[in-house]
Amino acid sequence: MVSQQNVNEQLERLSFNIHGWGRSELSELKTVLLPDEKIFEIANGIYEGGFALLVSTDIRVLLIDKKPMKYLTVEDLRFDMINEIDYNHRLIGATIYIATGNRTLKFTSLNKDRLRRLITHVQNCMANIKRQQNNHAEDQKAHLERINQQLQAYLVAQYQNQLEMERYQKAVAAGLPTPPRPEPVKPTPELSDYLYAQSLLAQYQALSGDKKIPVKDDVLRQAYQGSNMPYPDFTSKSVEQERQEMAEAAKQEVFGRQSKLAAGHKAVAATRNYLTKPLEINPLRVAYAKLPMAMRNRKFGRPYFHEHAHNVKPTVQQQTT
Repeated sequence: MVSQQNVNEQLERLSFNIHGWGRSELSELKTVLLPDEKIFEIANGIYEGGFALLVSTDIRVLLIDKKPMKYLTVEDLRFDMINEIDYNHRLIGATIYIATGNRTLKFTSLNKDRLRRLITHVQNCMANIKRQQNNHAEDQKAHLERINQQLQAYLVAQYQNQLEMERYQKAVAAGLPTPPRPEPVKPTPELSDYLYAQSLLAQYQALSGDKKIPVKDDVLRQAYQGSNMPYPDFTSKSVEQERQEMAEAAKQEVFGRQSKLAAGHKAVAATRNYLTKPLEINPLRVAYAKLPMAMRNRKFGRPYFHEHAHNVKPTVQQQTT
C-alpha cells in the first residue's frame, strides 16, 4: 500500500487529470499498488457498461472498476499471464482486447493516444518476458550439456584410476617396485551439486511412491566414488514386483471386463423375462379400480361427451324445481 500523495505525484508526472471523472477508481490505486511499483501509463474509459480505469505499471496491468453501492472489481494481469492483446481505433475512441486464457477483457477509451502508449508498453514488457524465458531455457540446456560433459570426463578419469589402482595392487602383491599410489578422482563442484540434487530428488520420489527419476543407478554409483558425499540408498521396485503389478493389472482388465459383461447379460435376461412373462389379471383389482366411477355415475349420472347431449331442453318438472 502506498500513500495518496505518491499516487498523485505519479499521475501528475503523466499529466493525468486527477479531478476529472473516475475519481472513485483513483482512490483505490493506493490500496492496489505495491510500494516499489511505478505507473507507466493510465487511461480512463468504459468497461462492462460503466466507467473504469486501466493502469499499466512496470510489472502488471490493472483494471479498476468501481460502481455505486460499494461494487468494486480489480483485474490484476501479470505480463506473463497475457496470451494475446488486440488494439483498434476509429474516428472517435479506441478499444483494447486483452486475452488471458480463460477470459477476454474489453476496454474502450476516448483517449486514443494514452491507450496506444499503454498497449505499446504492455507489448514491450511481454516481449521482454518472452525473451527472458527463452534465454533461461537456453541457459538450462547449456548447463545440462556442460554437466553431461563433466560427467563423462569424470567417469573416464574414474575408470583410469581404477586401472591404475589394480596395477598398484598387483605390484604390491608380487613384491615388485610399486608406483605411487593413485589419488582418488573427485568430481567438480558443479557436478557434485548436480549429483547431490539428483540423489535428493530420487530419495523423495522413492519415499513418496512417485516414479523414479530416469538416471542410471550405476552411473550415479560410479560418480559418487571418490567423493566425500555418501551414496544414497535408492529403494526401487524389483523386477518381480513389477511383474506382479502387471499381472494384477492384466487380470483386472480381463476379468473386470468379463464381470461387467456378465452383469449386462443378467440385466438383459431379466428384461426379457419380464417381457415374456404373462400379465396377471386380478378381477378384484379391476372392480376396485372402477368403484369410484360407478359411485359417481350413480349420483350424478353418466357423463355424455356428444354435442346433442348438451342441447337437451329441461323438462317442465325440472323448470318448476
